[in-house]
Amino acid sequence: MTLLIKNLGRHINDSWIVRHLNLEVTDGECLALLGPSGCGKSSTLRLIAGLDKPNEGSIYLNNKNITNTAAIDRRIGMVFQSYALFPHLTVAENLTLGMKIRGISNLEQRQKLRSTLELFQIENLATRRPSQLSGGQKQRIALARAILRDPLVYLLDEPMSNLDAQLREQLRPELRRIILNQNLPVLYVTHDQHEAMAMSQKIAVLKEGILEQIGTPQELYHEPVSIFVATFIGRPQINVIYNSSKHITGIRPENIYFNSTGLKAKLLHKEWLGTNQLLFLDTPVGNIRITVDIGIEIPEDITINWDKKHEHHFDSQTGMRIINV
Repeated sequence: MTLLIKNLGRHINDSWIVRHLNLEVTDGECLALLGPSGCGKSSTLRLIAGLDKPNEGSIYLNNKNITNTAAIDRRIGMVFQSYALFPHLTVAENLTLGMKIRGISNLEQRQKLRSTLELFQIENLATRRPSQLSGGQKQRIALARAILRDPLVYLLDEPMSNLDAQLREQLRPELRRIILNQNLPVLYVTHDQHEAMAMSQKIAVLKEGILEQIGTPQELYHEPVSIFVATFIGRPQINVIYNSSKHITGIRPENIYFNSTGLKAKLLHKEWLGTNQLLFLDTPVGNIRITVDIGIEIPEDITINWDKKHEHHFDSQTGMRIINV
């Protein structure tokens, strides 16, 4: 099974929300759509799901053009950020509604409902209504409903953004076990780079509706094609140094070290990050962030340096990566 997007685009009042988007997601692969709010991530999912119409391009599922296929006929399991549960229905009624609409027999509905409740370990929630559920429970119900569609592809639109950090960390392994192990294409929208790296094999970074870069988390981190990708991927954020020449230099905080020669620096602030600490320094080239181990003593007179091989260079006009400086 393959989800293929060719030259997909949508505009409203001559303003492009998504433009010239090309993506491919295959069996058992999870591709994360990552980017800031308003970059076109959720709009892309709505186009694939058939909830919105594209102004250009095509969508293929298993080599079949589904661009003009009605949403109900696309066999897509979509999980919304808001969960989209009917408040007046019980959990069991929310889960079986779609099967009723598709004409599945009552016996098969009961069998599928029972097995799905067991899979998510939510048998005790069957008679509750959404108002009686926690955020984590609503999340499981929304995922269970997507599975019951018997989909050919999963579209997950920021499924854990409404949950606190601890619950997101608990649910990620469960999500991978249930959804990603079904050997179907998965498109996972998030603005959280940590979540994207934890859930997906590849990440597509969007900027203002246009695909900026696609690759593995390691490729995006070590070989960003633009200053936008370099600053968006990686926490603590990469340091950006604006030179008088025509390029911008980026250096990641973990690649900077104390040294007897280099830039003189003044400590402005420090944050504890667990096994290390983040230092905010004032230097002649601007504020610099540096990470050091907890046990390292911070000198009174700070001088920092880094190896040139760790520098990233970008054109100051286009923002794109410069290979040879």
